[in-house]
Amino acid sequence: MPQAQHELVTGDSGGGKTTLLREMHSEYPGLSVWIDHTGTDGIDGNAVDDAETVTSEREARRSSSTRLRWRCDDPLPAVAAARRVLQDYHDATGHPSQLIVDEAQDGALADGVEDDNPLKQSLHQDRDQRVKVVVATQDPSDLDYTPIKQCRWFTWVGPWSTFHDGFIRYFSIPRDDLPTERYRWVRFNKRMEPVSNGKTREVFS
Repeated sequence: MPQAQHELVTGDSGGGKTTLLREMHSEYPGLSVWIDHTGTDGIDGNAVDDAETVTSEREARRSSSTRLRWRCDDPLPAVAAARRVLQDYHDATGHPSQLIVDEAQDGALADGVEDDNPLKQSLHQDRDQRVKVVVATQDPSDLDYTPIKQCRWFTWVGPWSTFHDGFIRYFSIPRDDLPTERYRWVRFNKRMEPVSNGKTREVFS
């Protein structure tokens, strides 16, 4: 059985990152959980069909939807609980599952996280249980680089800004292959070779 393939999604404000995340959330072929600890972006029932808002592990387990918006103030307990739900879903159905954490630099995967950080643990441990982790941020230089090296794909959405320069240099991302228009995305493999590209669909904006 193939492992899950984690992904980092980044892009400047207004470039289309959240739109791409909504598209990924809506079209994933299994259970997808969006950890929404920002209270402003994230998803709701109007943004993604059949998405249901939950605030606890009990509510998540009782839901019949495969698109969950997990509202919380602190992302780490929510990630820990979501991992249990996603792993149990895979064990029960055999289907893959997905965890989306937007604004991951804000309390979820900031630079210098401890080893018991549940998002870091998920990136390191959950591939075999087919739990795909999508880590998203406007500025990946604010993240702990060690766990995001577990990502199979780096996806860039929209034009890059000067504050991305250090991250681009560190991971040797080819600048000439980065998008130059809003809502355009390019996906790189771990060798930083572009493997696919496209445009987010307006229906998810």
